[in-house]
Amino acid sequence: MAQTELIFQPGVILHDSIVGAFRASGRSFGAYCTQNGICGQTARQATFGQQAGPKGAALLLRIIEAAGPDLVMASYKYRMAQEAAKLALHNAQAA
Repeated sequence: MAQTELIFQPGVILHDSIVGAFRASGRSFGAYCTQNGICGQTARQATFGQQAGPKGAALLLRIIEAAGPDLVMASYKYRMAQEAAKLALHNAQAA
């Protein structure tokens, strides 16, 4: 899972992908945090890249593992493709 650190850009898309992965498996991000003694705000900050040090990065990897890395990756790729398409459309219209 070490490559995950290099693949995902923390931010709203990653956070939404993680939350969606938990929901898709019938769980919730908040419940995961509570059950694992993690402050929900700290976990959210890790997914948004606001806790970018070694501890935050380790927490982010743990969260992605718990959410299901394959689900997170599928959702993240889909959302990134959507955003890229929006940008391409905007650029085409601006030209």
